[in-house]
Amino acid sequence: MGMKSITLCLLLLSSSGFTEPVQIDLRHRPPEMSIVDNKYYGPLIDIIKLLLLDANLEPQWLVIPWPRTLLRAKLGQVDIIPRHSMTAERERYLLPMLLGYEQRSIHYLLAPTIKNIARYHSPKQFGHLIFGLLRGSYYGPYIDKFNTNVSTIYAHDINQLMSLLLTGRIDVMPIQKLSWAEAAYQQVRHLHTGLHYQIAEFKESFVSAKYISIPKASPLAARFHQLNCKLFKLRNAGTIDSIYQEYGITPYLQIFENKESQQQLSSCLKPHAEQQATP
Repeated sequence: MGMKSITLCLLLLSSSGFTEPVQIDLRHRPPEMSIVDNKYYGPLIDIIKLLLLDANLEPQWLVIPWPRTLLRAKLGQVDIIPRHSMTAERERYLLPMLLGYEQRSIHYLLAPTIKNIARYHSPKQFGHLIFGLLRGSYYGPYIDKFNTNVSTIYAHDINQLMSLLLTGRIDVMPIQKLSWAEAAYQQVRHLHTGLHYQIAEFKESFVSAKYISIPKASPLAARFHQLNCKLFKLRNAGTIDSIYQEYGITPYLQIFENKESQQQLSSCLKPHAEQQATP
């Protein structure tokens, strides 16, 4: 290779810059994250691309089931985890970047074997019953604070939980959307003729923060404050709202006076973040 060719190659490399691959675990959760024909789209995809823009970071999208993603996060095998709630256990190995807040409600499905469901007015009254939960899922403040005295059976699949509920092997199945419950019931109803779940008369409502996180064991953790500050600025400028509205999706609530937002703002006060983050 001649000197002119070498010089041209160096110029091309210096102009394009070296990019660092970033492993991002996805799961099909429309409308925020949709995976169809090996194509990824949705507001969360756009937001992550915007976060990595001008940072010499190249996204590499992987379709990974949620329980496996949590394991990969602990081992530092994934760099970015989109759209999740935070629990005390997850805080041990994740660096959270606040995306916004949503108003959530948890409904409580009861087994056909439970009699007189009208007597249950609070999840605290379920303490003597057996709960069925999806492994790795977040159900809100009450279940997040379960003590070891509460009997719990875990499963990886909502259809499996519905079958356990219909047969009375579990007594209570919390769920966020009743449409998910009915879809699962339709999948397994042929196995449980004449049985149907019951719905408790109350629901538990709360405001829940949603995050995009970087695992502490990931090499990308060194860029946490830079990216966290950039996400805060995108929230504050209304950019996150605009991206969701472009997809016809109700945006997350953006609250800036509470502790989570103040913690995120503190990333912008780090010298490394101030030098590298862009508005």
